[in-house]
Amino acid sequence: MLTRDRILQAAAEVITQEGVSSLTLDKVAARAGVSKGGFLYHFGSKDALIIGLLNQVMGVLDNELNVLADGIDVGQGAFALAYLDYVREPTKAATDTAVSILAAAAVDDDLLDSTRATFRRWQDRLCQDDGLDDVEALLARIVGDGLWLIDLFGLAPPTAEERSKVIDLVSNLISDHGAARDLIGSAE
Repeated sequence: MLTRDRILQAAAEVITQEGVSSLTLDKVAARAGVSKGGFLYHFGSKDALIIGLLNQVMGVLDNELNVLADGIDVGQGAFALAYLDYVREPTKAATDTAVSILAAAAVDDDLLDSTRATFRRWQDRLCQDDGLDDVEALLARIVGDGLWLIDLFGLAPPTAEERSKVIDLVSNLISDHGAARDLIGSAE
């Protein structure tokens, strides 16, 4: 594993196991098995470390969503269906993303700028590129983000059956409307 990746992994472990208040350069360097100078070579500050962690996990999440969307064979709504499918089961990637976002927000809200840009890009993709109307796109995002936050904070999580029914309901709405729009478009 590359030194940079070891440092990022160590930072995520410190945040997860000890909390963001325990995130220090010395602690992360020791856990990663690098000198403080080696740490500073890769990340010049704690803020740079958090931004690196955010960029890494958001990149993984973005890639996973793209792979899911590419595997969905529908004319419209593939990204929305992928967004929903991603939260069908709680995953480690979602936890890592949450840890990074919460760490950034706790340290300095401005550190979330790149994450905000990623979410804006996803929102634009849902509304403009996915062929859905804005309300369907927003519904997919709200359900996806809501389930992710419920899992993150343990906020009265739905049962597996309830979760599946909600995701299926929204997915069917998207698929049914997309199919209806396709039929109307081909009849014109």
